[in-house]
Amino acid sequence: MNPAARLVLLAPIEPASTGNGLAMRSELFRSCPPEGMSVETVVVPVAGRLPAQAARAAAATIVVPRGAQAAEGVRALAGDRTWSVRLARAGTLPPLARAASPGLAGALAGRLDPGRPVALHAMRAYMAPLALALAERVGAVWTTLDLDEDDAAFARASGDPQLAAAYERLLEVFAPHFGALSAASREEADTIGARHGLAVEHVPNAVALPSLPQRPPHDGGARGATLLFVGNLTYAPNVDAARLLAQTILPAVAHRVGGDVRLRLVGRHDRRLDDLAAADVELCGYLPDLAAVYASADAVVAPLQAAAGTRIKLLEAFAHGVPVVASSAAAAGLDVADGRQLLLAEDPEATAAAIAAVLTRAQLTAGLVARAGALVRTRYSIEAVAPRIREFFARAAGVQPEAPAPGGH
Repeated sequence: MNPAARLVLLAPIEPASTGNGLAMRSELFRSCPPEGMSVETVVVPVAGRLPAQAARAAAATIVVPRGAQAAEGVRALAGDRTWSVRLARAGTLPPLARAASPGLAGALAGRLDPGRPVALHAMRAYMAPLALALAERVGAVWTTLDLDEDDAAFARASGDPQLAAAYERLLEVFAPHFGALSAASREEADTIGARHGLAVEHVPNAVALPSLPQRPPHDGGARGATLLFVGNLTYAPNVDAARLLAQTILPAVAHRVGGDVRLRLVGRHDRRLDDLAAADVELCGYLPDLAAVYASADAVVAPLQAAAGTRIKLLEAFAHGVPVVASSAAAAGLDVADGRQLLLAEDPEATAAAIAAVLTRAQLTAGLVARAGALVRTRYSIEAVAPRIREFFARAAGVQPEAPAPGGH
């Protein structure tokens, strides 16, 4: 490893310590550079911008894609024999990869200080073409890529086989040129690796352990209970889950416990859920600090029917001592078991029954919270995961990216 090098983090959203799962994962990698290396953050905001009130993790250079600039850069790449073959093999790139076009590499390179060597880490598969073009442009000493999740599998499960095929081609063409790859879920890391013949390391999501006192579990008494759903409410699976929770599950829970039950939906939204606002449903929008939200919640509920990667918001709930009821899809990728760290439920009626159980059975809830908290501390806290990220970078520093074959990749 070159101690004089700096790590450039290339991300599709600004890193942040809370609020957005991808922003939080970007911050996790940004905050764990190899020893002796400074970090420079470059953001091409194709995955969205943080709300104005968000607490940014660090200063970042933000490069907004410009179509003409990207097109000119792509034409230049297409004139290079190696890149013309890569682009032909990749075919039509996924939309986010087209937005974060490899043709922007020249513009990004011009923003970087040329004074010291560069190591490059990119977030998400769709940033791979741009990351590779930038790495070659600046002569990066090593490059790594965090896939985060299995985009191809998620696209296929969502009924979009063409998008799934585009992601598979993207990884086939570009992933072998990175010194190391990672994913948040062990199962997805293994699946992607087997599909493409690649080594994909498991680097789990992680959350900060709160210092504030946690609220005691609901005692089953007469006081009202508060259910909580936290997530990006512009993300279609979260939108569907929030609607199911408000319209079907919440009334069923109220019927079961015979008391006042409220629901708080927390996260940036685009007005699609405005009709849900009611006396028992609060649409809170984006909140930069979630500590008070978790402290006032009696249960976190995540009835997602489709998901990928690992649900970092479940880890936050565990860390804050809030019991969790979730679908298998929402909990996939986490080392959890039904009845130990959370309750799993796959349909609205079962979900309502599980929520009622954590609201009325104090001993059950206390056990879930204690085991979930222990799991976060030992497996999913920043303190537990940071050494794994530094080891991931250290291994990459000793691996040279695959050299392009003559006339190919």
